[in-house]
Amino acid sequence: MRTLNMIMGGLFWLAGLFMIFNGGITFLSVAFVIGLLFMVAGVIECLSYKSYRGVEEDNKWVLIDGLVMFIIGFLIIFNKLSADATVPLVFGVWVITIGVRNLVRAWEKIDCKNHFFYGHVLIGALNLLVGLYMYFNESLLSVSVASLVGVCLITQGMNLVMVASTIIVVKNKLLMTKEEMLVAAIEEADAAREAVKEAVKAAKEAKANIAVIEETPEEELDYALAPRPTGINAADSSSDNNGDE
Repeated sequence: MRTLNMIMGGLFWLAGLFMIFNGGITFLSVAFVIGLLFMVAGVIECLSYKSYRGVEEDNKWVLIDGLVMFIIGFLIIFNKLSADATVPLVFGVWVITIGVRNLVRAWEKIDCKNHFFYGHVLIGALNLLVGLYMYFNESLLSVSVASLVGVCLITQGMNLVMVASTIIVVKNKLLMTKEEMLVAAIEEADAAREAVKEAVKAAKEAKANIAVIEETPEEELDYALAPRPTGINAADSSSDNNGDE
């Protein structure tokens, strides 16, 4: 799946460059090819989300991104997205969404600051800028619709390559070299250490919670867990207690 995503990223780049260098063509004239490209890329991304290197939430985003691409391709092929006035708006929303998603994922990895973090920041910022420009094009440079679509395709190609770079390649241990087995063992050890850290953190939080419960007087603990009624009901409750006394 990594290779397929890399290939699709390259095809998106080629299609984007073609659109930019042929800015005079209409989107409708290349709609079928672009739509087919989107649908194939969407299917590949949907199939590869389980191999994505990341937490479960990241995997879901990859799946959603693939589904959105497939839907956009479907709409393009069936001429539901062919008007030159509509194309930049739809592509703008789509690219902005991808940009925000990459920036959010970069923020979640801000403690690591590895190449995945910087990759998400770069691609997210680029997608966000390109998407926002779609809505100010006529007021700025008045770039043709074909060229705008080409820029979007290039940025999506970068996103596909980023997804490909984070896909886990599982190789049969019988085919692994000593160095590859060592790298795999180190990765497993790192994952185990992270799991231990999370378990220790959860245990400390649970112990702290136990200590708080033990040190808190029962009446305050009851109030915290089930606040007593206020106002009239509280007054009635207070009078009933006084009467009992």
